[in-house]
Amino acid sequence: MCGIIGVSGTTDAARDVFVGLMNLQHRGQDGAGILTLAESGSELFNLQKGSGLIENVFSERSFKKGLKGKTALGHTRYATIGRQDPNLLQPFFDARSTIGIGHNGNIVNVYTLRDELAEAGLEFTPASESDSEVILKLLALELDGHEPSAPHMFKAIEASMHRLVGSYAVVGIDGTGGLFGFRDPDGIRPLVFGSRLNSEGLPVYALASESIALTYLGYTIENEIAPGEAIYIGADRKVSRQVLFQRSTSPCMFESVYFSRVESELETHSIYETRFQLGLVLAERIKELGIVADVVVPVPETSRSAAIAIAEALDLPFRESLIKNRYVNRTFILDGHAARQEAIRRKLSPIPSEIKGKRCLVIDDSIVRGTTAAQIIELMRQSGAKEVIMASTCPQIQFPCYYGIDFPSQDELVAYNCTDEEVAKKLGADRVVFQTIEGLRKALKKDTLCTGCLTGSYPTDITCGSDFQSQRLKDRTTLIRKS
Repeated sequence: MCGIIGVSGTTDAARDVFVGLMNLQHRGQDGAGILTLAESGSELFNLQKGSGLIENVFSERSFKKGLKGKTALGHTRYATIGRQDPNLLQPFFDARSTIGIGHNGNIVNVYTLRDELAEAGLEFTPASESDSEVILKLLALELDGHEPSAPHMFKAIEASMHRLVGSYAVVGIDGTGGLFGFRDPDGIRPLVFGSRLNSEGLPVYALASESIALTYLGYTIENEIAPGEAIYIGADRKVSRQVLFQRSTSPCMFESVYFSRVESELETHSIYETRFQLGLVLAERIKELGIVADVVVPVPETSRSAAIAIAEALDLPFRESLIKNRYVNRTFILDGHAARQEAIRRKLSPIPSEIKGKRCLVIDDSIVRGTTAAQIIELMRQSGAKEVIMASTCPQIQFPCYYGIDFPSQDELVAYNCTDEEVAKKLGADRVVFQTIEGLRKALKKDTLCTGCLTGSYPTDITCGSDFQSQRLKDRTTLIRKS
């Protein structure tokens, strides 16, 4: 999972991109990069990227010196393959075809495509495992020497879509000053389109992974790029859009449940409202199961809105008995089990006076590996909880994700092939309650979703994904050994 943003039509596009990336920091903390079209000099593009948080990669000097121009592209990385390799930081650009891209998602047939492209004579970064670079080289090949323009880009993107298997939202810029973007044929990864007027009354356009990255900057959200749709904004500000190859509408359910910022909207639905609805629907299930509690406790931050809804529906007090250290980043997207465990210890502190002697209904957005849940339950026990009931607004995650969420193996999933009672025993809880898949669809107001990690039924072919998943597991094993 990564964050991408592109801006076209303002004199200081890189600054907009930087601020937008700050609002997408939750989508990736491994590193970041910004690419701009050079205003002068021998180089076509200016690129700066580095490991770490966005504010540590860029400085005021970045914008006064190199990162100038009316068109810019930014990316913040969350690694699911290749791990902490700085060579994999995006954006990537191809000087010959004069295009640069940032990508969110995962290409399942990356190794097959890479071999095919290498045989066709395309060169890749040495030892790189980047599927984003494969997308870039494929686009360059399909452009076939033509200068980027709406018709040529659409033709190249459509041809690429028919060869790519997996999830992708892509934003790019080109040597003519154009900004372009496209989404996979199933719409697994999100991409929103926005606009505003500059000081001269002329339109400025932007594309981003989430609406909050644009609304914070004063953009009005026009709509989402549709599954299989491409958009091209020329240097003359002409906007062209075309649905090239649409197969289904299967947005990743995890975007609404966990990854997106609560201030964002997906398909005009507020993420806050969606998570509140997830809480209301889960409260119905808790009532049906006859579960009794004294207090509702959210796991900060993403489960708060659902926990409020549950407390209201069950007429129970809502207590923030777990306090988050705001200087510790998301533990789910850290590399390795040991790193996550240490971060959880630093991240959460209980308030014993609000826990002691009480039957605590603890609400989390999801239970994946169980690392966080088990440590929270232990903290609650140490603080004197009479009972700990763990409730998840997401159903049991029992299958790997091939599309950009970092759980490549069933064996690391705490709910895999287990009953709720068995999961509760693993975690040390008195009881565990999961959302149902029907409840998930009801709360998200969508009949069609990517629920591959819940059901094992995926929107794309995954038969070519074994090498891809093996590499992700190999990367993780290497990191664990190093730690």
